Amino acid sequence: MKRKVKLKPKAKRAGIIFLAVIVVLSGFLIYRVWSHNATLAQGLDYIQEQENKKVKELSSSLKDKKNAEMESAIESGQVDVFALFDDAVIFGDSRVMGFSVYHFFPESHVLASSGATIKDISNWVNQAQSMNPSLIFFSYGVNDMGLGLDSEGGYDALYQSQIEQVVKVCPDATIVVNSIISATPVAIEKSPRWDKVDEYNKKIKAMCEKNDWIYVDNSEICQNGNADIYQADGVHFLQPFYTTWAENMIMTVRKQ
Repeated sequence: MKRKVKLKPKAKRAGIIFLAVIVVLSGFLIYRVWSHNATLAQGLDYIQEQENKKVKELSSSLKDKKNAEMESAIESGQVDVFALFDDAVIFGDSRVMGFSVYHFFPESHVLASSGATIKDISNWVNQAQSMNPSLIFFSYGVNDMGLGLDSEGGYDALYQSQIEQVVKVCPDATIVVNSIISATPVAIEKSPRWDKVDEYNKKIKAMCEKNDWIYVDNSEICQNGNADIYQADGVHFLQPFYTTWAENMIMTVRKQ
């Protein structure tokens, strides 16, 4: 019969201390491994973040370079800006009609009429659907301000509801909305109804931001009504301006 060996108090304490040391060392090693892995993960996340940032910056830089080259090619006449609208239509009023009157766009691509307002967009929905363009531009405002359409529940809400009719039948098209181009100060003095451009444009821009539509700011190219682009009435445009306007529209789209 085997006898049980009784540990002396000192031996027991030594054993407990040894076990405690083992536990502490194990905990320390586990912490070091965890800490190392956490640091490594953070490092990898940082590297990935920097790589993504570099890719975005590089992509943006290349895009800016291409756009600069395109602008230069258009200005030098190497590229016909109107050729870039082959798969586009533009809705609008008598101002827009100039694109077809001066033979810049085929008449079928200009969905416009004299005196038109945003309420007339619905008249052209079927034609837009049959053409199924990849780019759809809108440009209204002069007649809208004259009729005070902003008082009918908000100009932006009314404009949006009209554009949505087109979006419904052309869901894959990119929607581009022009800011209202100001009339000349002389024309505004004769007809104060046109002195609401900033107010209307603010709503148009907000509408575009809300719906992820592209907003084209035309204030610079018309110099707020002071550019040498107007016919005698101070409202309609001279032929050369249509090239400038088209370039501003297409380059705004390309920069998105």
